[in-house]
Amino acid sequence: MVAACNDLRLGGSLSAAGLTGGTSINSTALMVADWSRILGTAGISGGIQVVNGRAGGFVAGDLLGRERYPTLSMRVTDHDAAGGLTEPTRGEQLQANTDTFLELVTDPDGQYLELDMADNSQRFLFVYNFDAGPVRQRRKQRTLRVPLVSPFPYWKAGGQEATQTISGADLMAFAGNREVHDAVLVFAGDGTFTHSDLGWAIEVTGSGAAVTVDLGERTVIEGGVDALNRILRTPATGKGGEWGWFSTGANNVTSDVSVQVTWRPSYA
Repeated sequence: MVAACNDLRLGGSLSAAGLTGGTSINSTALMVADWSRILGTAGISGGIQVVNGRAGGFVAGDLLGRERYPTLSMRVTDHDAAGGLTEPTRGEQLQANTDTFLELVTDPDGQYLELDMADNSQRFLFVYNFDAGPVRQRRKQRTLRVPLVSPFPYWKAGGQEATQTISGADLMAFAGNREVHDAVLVFAGDGTFTHSDLGWAIEVTGSGAAVTVDLGERTVIEGGVDALNRILRTPATGKGGEWGWFSTGANNVTSDVSVQVTWRPSYA
């Protein structure tokens, strides 16, 4: 799939309002040479899996998304970001641009890669680089191929998070083209949230304050501390390993307690 993008950035910090502070890596000094592999691919870790330590023991896979592998193909030029020549020689500027980019992309802690799509929306993915190297080198420019890996299977929508408060039967609409596995549910107190279409449910019991259930991280927090013993889960049929997820489009849900659901749409 070829991405229709206007710009891309590396780095920045994420909040409910979106990503801020990223560094553009598409200018006269450094530009995308090939957009065709930037979205990457993600597979599904499903099927039959062996149970370690138990001879002949098998379980069905949960069909959870696995890592995504985008590739940046970047052309480094002998000009600065403003289009001028600031180093004494073109060779020095070319190397300076290369060093600046490699220092940015090889952050061992990982970072966000954000795309400005042709429709003016943003998508992002948290990525790590594991082997950046030159493909072609010329006197005035060089091409770098930068393989990336993300622990997450899908791109997420940038901008403001989506949120909806559920109390009783309701309809939720999810944009994007892939299911959402990492929504966050904040229960006002004891009660049960049920996905009427998919069949899964989460019940909170014995709480003394609001309880936050992160479906992606699989954590339960009450008052800033772990509260995993506060919930009872009813999995969807054949999906015992997943806490819950939402399909693209319409989702029928119901809750007998006020639950605020927060998410970002997912994209392949």
